[in-house]
Formats: sequence, structure tokens, C-alpha cells
Amino acid sequence: MIKNWEGVSIVFAYSHSLETSLRNEIFNGYNKDARPVQKTIVICNVKILSLKDINTRDQTMTTVAYFSFSWDDTRLSWASKPAYSSDIERIYSTETVLFTPSVVVENSINDLGVISDKTLPMRIDKSGQVTWSPGNIYETSCDIDTTLYPFDKQTCSITLTTRGYIRTEVELRLGKMPIVLTAYQENGEWDYISSSSDVSITTRDLLQYSTLTFTFTFQRRSSYHLISTIIPMFLLAFMSCYVFKLPVDAGEKLGYCLTVLLAFAVYLTLVSDNIPTTSTTISYLSVYLLLMLGMGVISVLLTIHVIDINFTSEEEEIPRCLRRITRIISKVVCWKSNGVCCKGRNSSVSVINVKSKDVRLHSKKADIDANLDDDVKEEDFSWQDIAKVLDIFLFRVYLCLVIMLSVMFISVISFGTLW
Repeated sequence: MIKNWEGVSIVFAYSHSLETSLRNEIFNGYNKDARPVQKTIVICNVKILSLKDINTRDQTMTTVAYFSFSWDDTRLSWASKPAYSSDIERIYSTETVLFTPSVVVENSINDLGVISDKTLPMRIDKSGQVTWSPGNIYETSCDIDTTLYPFDKQTCSITLTTRGYIRTEVELRLGKMPIVLTAYQENGEWDYISSSSDVSITTRDLLQYSTLTFTFTFQRRSSYHLISTIIPMFLLAFMSCYVFKLPVDAGEKLGYCLTVLLAFAVYLTLVSDNIPTTSTTISYLSVYLLLMLGMGVISVLLTIHVIDINFTSEEEEIPRCLRRITRIISKVVCWKSNGVCCKGRNSSVSVINVKSKDVRLHSKKADIDANLDDDVKEEDFSWQDIAKVLDIFLFRVYLCLVIMLSVMFISVISFGTLW
């Protein structure tokens, strides 16, 4: 190594024999089981390389990362020894030789043991500072909130705590940059949003242990789910309305209705497979699909009744209450110009042609017909007419319900509220 100081070049030569001599001197009588001081301060930060997966069903987060731990061990310092400090800046060793703080990932799923890597070199500076950077694939538990699935944000954490050493013996502290993302590689399903870190104390068996928590927030990339789930779901929802547009005589009315119902059942199964069974929250998507499935079941029952009404024998008398209900519905849906909107249109024609004698006579006749006995007017409906009126009415009701529920669902997943 060459250094320039006050214009003088000094050459420092490294030799393995010099380092061997240094190692024999500093490790003579060194006990790795003994702490360097009464209270060892361990500075920690984490470097995230990539997010492997966030499993919403198993409620886990899998990350590829490594931690960086550093602490001072004055027993290993050779700064006060000119024979070595001028030529050797640092040396390396492993945890089989050096004191290593026992730190565990407290919320780990598959490994509750102490973080360890016996083959990884630990850097020792001449001041006695030890730096250790073990890496691994860490699978940690994560509380998944599926309310806005698949447009959800998930906040997961990695928690470190000491095992064996209490807080007065080994204390974990955050470094200047607790979370390093310089080498982070973007995940195809999740987009990184933010991160934070926190220092706390964990109490176990009435003893206090030092704890660090690294928290990460990710948002799901929804393009895939939008194309493969949301848009087809909306199309199926509107298709369920058009079962009432099919003529009863076509013979495909019930088959079409059952096909749409089956499609909703399949979609509900696919969504349920991706949602945790133990979640404390309910996905709005599941609620929407369940409502559509319920409407599909009701449409099957209504279709069966409409078909039964259409093919009822003309010799069978139409019940009086059914006639009255049909007369009211026919006015609502303007069936055969019998609705309020059609009456308004006829009234406009009468006003325009108020001087026409034929129009006045026609209006007068309409007023007389309106006052006829209900039994006479109800005889105008046949069983086939009742089926057609019900189809028109149910189509409009279902179309309004689907539009209203779809708008509510979009509002909720976009803004988190109905308003």
C-alpha cells in the first residue's frame, strides 16, 4: 500500500508472515464466548436484493436480503501496535473464532434458529470494529389485508431480536441507513412503495430483549388481474341480465341462465383460492361475486316461473291478483303503449292537434276506457303476454342492479369508500 503524506511516499508491504504473527498475538487467550464489554452495541442494517413473493393465502413474505452487523471488540485492536498497524489495515476471520451476537429473525416461518454462516468471512479493522454481513432467503409472516384485493397494498416486516443475551448485555441499534435498496430488483407482481425501521423492546419471561423491525409496503400490480378477472367478471355480470331478453319459445333460455351461473361459480372459486382462509378481513371482490352468484340463482328460479307461465294452458283462468300486478308492471315498462311515458307522448299529440275533432274524440274515448271495469280490461292479457311483461320488467330491474353494484364496487376499490 502506498500513502502520500506531506509529499513523502511511504510504501507499506503486506506479508502473510506479518499477519500470522498478528493473529497469534491478538487471538492468544481470546475467548469467543465472552462479550467484548459489559454492554455490546450492535449496529444493524438490511440490504434488500429482491422481493421473491408475497403469498396472500399463506400470509407470508419471502425476501432475498442480507444483514450487516458491526460492533467493537477492543480485544482485536492493533491500532496501538505500530509494528502491525502501519502495514495491516484489516484482517478476516469467521464466527467459529470470533464472538458473534446471537440474533434471530423473530417472525420467520421456516427457520427460528440464530442467524449463522460459518463460511462467511468477518472483517476486522485495526480499531477492533467487526463487520459481518450474512445473507439468506427469509420467509416471514405477514398480516394480509385482502379488503381491496386485487388492488391492495400490503405492509410486511422483518423483525430481528437477540436470543439469549438480554438488552443490558447486547443491544441492537439502527445504522445511518437502516434499509439499503441500491441493489433492489423490481418484482413482477408487487411494486415497492415505501419502507421504515423501528427500535423496540420485547419482553420474554419477564426479561427485556432488544428488537429491530424493518417494515416494507408493496402494492400489487393489478394489470394482470384487471385483464384476467375484473373485466371478464363485469362482462359476465351484464350477460346475466340478457337471459330475460331471450324469447321463451327459443328453448335456450334456461340453458343460457345456467351457463352464466356456472361461470360465476368458477370465478368465485378462483378468487377464493387466492384469499387466505383465516383472514380477518373480507374482500370486496368476493362480496361482489357472491352477490352476482345470488342474483344468478334467483334469475334461474325466475326464468323457470316465466317459462311455466308462458306454457300454461289458455283454458286455465288467470288469477285476479296476477292480472292486476301485470297491469301495473305493463304501465311501468310501457308495454304496448300502455305506460306513463306513452301517455305523456299521446297527451303531447293531443295538445298539438287540439283543434282536430278526431283527436278530441280519441282522447275522450281513452278517458272512457280508463274508467271501465277492471275485469273487462284484465281480459286483454294472455299467459304469453304476462310472461313477456315479466321478462321486460326483470331485464330492466337486473340491468339497474348490475350497474349499481358495479359502480359501488369500482368506487370502493378505487377510493376505499362508497362516496
